[in-house]
Amino acid sequence: MDIRIFNVEHGGCALVSTDNGEHLMIDAGHNSTTGWRPSVYLPQLGITSLERLIITNMDEDHASDLHNLRKTVAINALYRNPTVGANEIRYLKGQNGIGSGIESLARMMTTYTGTVPPQPDLGGLSIQMFWNTYPYDFEDENNLSMVCILRCHGLVVCFPGDMEVQGWNRLLDRPDFRASMAEVHVLVASHHGRRNGCCEGLYVNGWRPQLTIISDSGIEYATQETVAWYRARTQGVYLNGDFRRVLTTRRDGRILLRATPTGSSVHVGV
Repeated sequence: MDIRIFNVEHGGCALVSTDNGEHLMIDAGHNSTTGWRPSVYLPQLGITSLERLIITNMDEDHASDLHNLRKTVAINALYRNPTVGANEIRYLKGQNGIGSGIESLARMMTTYTGTVPPQPDLGGLSIQMFWNTYPYDFEDENNLSMVCILRCHGLVVCFPGDMEVQGWNRLLDRPDFRASMAEVHVLVASHHGRRNGCCEGLYVNGWRPQLTIISDSGIEYATQETVAWYRARTQGVYLNGDFRRVLTTRRDGRILLRATPTGSSVHVGV
């Protein structure tokens, strides 16, 4: 299994390629500076369909290229927080306006019934998803993010969207969520590394991921201020001769996580 985490500035976009040739995408952001878009990149690789599209957060930076992606790639199934429908997301975005990506997501919500279709053969990849409930738990998009945990060949990777501390703590009330997080090796930092996603409760029982990845770009939203915070709570790995605890798309560019039956590895700039 390969997981490619792309440099989409303060957004989200990752491509998961399974051992048996299936492809999934986690979020559909793009890079407005370089012009990189998944809607262009996937067809260039010969990828014409996605077995799953997973939207972790219903903000524009996680879906900014979705309206184009739907034109170039077939999307077989949509995963998102199932408690938020098309009308709800338009209501939540109403005050600040809705972008073309989230509008496309809202339209997809009316087409893709159900959240988790029958699981196909994904070459040993398994997926767990956790979310807070709208409107019982929260009424803001960040704390309604869907936490996605991928497992393959012993590697466990967590994509938490833009979950904030209050949302983390609500999920930590669930024993099954705590058990799943305890197994995570690679954490993609919530909310692109912003302070409001830094949850001490995740680490109280001694859990330390081997690697933390921050998807960010430039000095904005105080994301760089949390690198030391995450570094102190991450075990670290050797990468190209250096010992690294935190990787950022800002510094390292595209990041590749590879899991095989004989082990896992990390690569940057590929």
